[in-house]
Amino acid sequence: MEKEKLLGVGNILKWSIMGNKICYVVNFYLADRRRSEPEFKDDKLYLVKKQIELLESVNHSLTKIIFNFNVETEHYHYLSKVYEIVPKSIQNASVEISIRENKGYSYGAWSDVFLKYKDKYDYYVFVEDDYMFIEPNWDTYLVNKFESYSDCGYLCMLVREPLEWCGWRKNAGNSIGISSSDVLMRVVNKFGKLPHHELSDVYDEAVEGQHRFSFSFLQLGYNLYDVRDDYAILSSWESPDWYKPKCEVWKLHNWNKKYLCVSVRYFGDDKDLYYICDNQEFKKEHRLSTYKEAINCYNNKINYWDLEYCKLENELYGI
Repeated sequence: MEKEKLLGVGNILKWSIMGNKICYVVNFYLADRRRSEPEFKDDKLYLVKKQIELLESVNHSLTKIIFNFNVETEHYHYLSKVYEIVPKSIQNASVEISIRENKGYSYGAWSDVFLKYKDKYDYYVFVEDDYMFIEPNWDTYLVNKFESYSDCGYLCMLVREPLEWCGWRKNAGNSIGISSSDVLMRVVNKFGKLPHHELSDVYDEAVEGQHRFSFSFLQLGYNLYDVRDDYAILSSWESPDWYKPKCEVWKLHNWNKKYLCVSVRYFGDDKDLYYICDNQEFKKEHRLSTYKEAINCYNNKINYWDLEYCKLENELYGI
């Protein structure tokens, strides 16, 4: 009984999406990035077109869609075409184009959009340009899942547990996700914004921004959750050097058959070429840390695998 209590997880409740206003915020960057799809190299608006295609073809109940563009001087010549191809509405959602200077990566863009609209919408779904939802009614699922946890601050695609490399901060390893305007307003009231790194010069700044953004929810007493109970995802990460054949996609929560959210590489010829990591935090048998466990790791500089319940998982399941 004690072991079951230590490893136990909560039940999932069902909530109605009726009447809720949901804002989908996707940030675009129109220059080459560390890993660019072949189609993007030939057409810098490829990801814009792909987002439109998926938002038009996969059923959802969004109220508002915001296409934000983090731009630099050399990107402005693309914008006239952006205004041509982005529709004014998709399904029942109105569509807005937002332009801002390229600072703070996607997290800076998400912060600016939320500061503009705040509680005009009940929920905000934050997305990066190279990720798409492919499961019908995915937004209903996200709201239901978010509300099924009494202490959820942010529901992302993948939670990373506290480890030394991330400053012992539990964080959103794949930060595509959802939060409520109530929670986000509490974050803003404490920090003045949705926390992020102000610069956009090197990739390490983006990683630090990701950690600041997601750990801010724990700093307010909330916890982070992901979709591992129900769906697999595909994330654009490089496989380890030793892994052959080399690939640039990880399949996560691989015990689930259906995908909820995928990297744009899913639509390429090598969509079935992916890496599956067998670290403890990526295993089906692993229970995500509670708020208290995660904060204990942060305060005392403890790696998650040294927590008692994780040691027990290792003992019982060999993970």
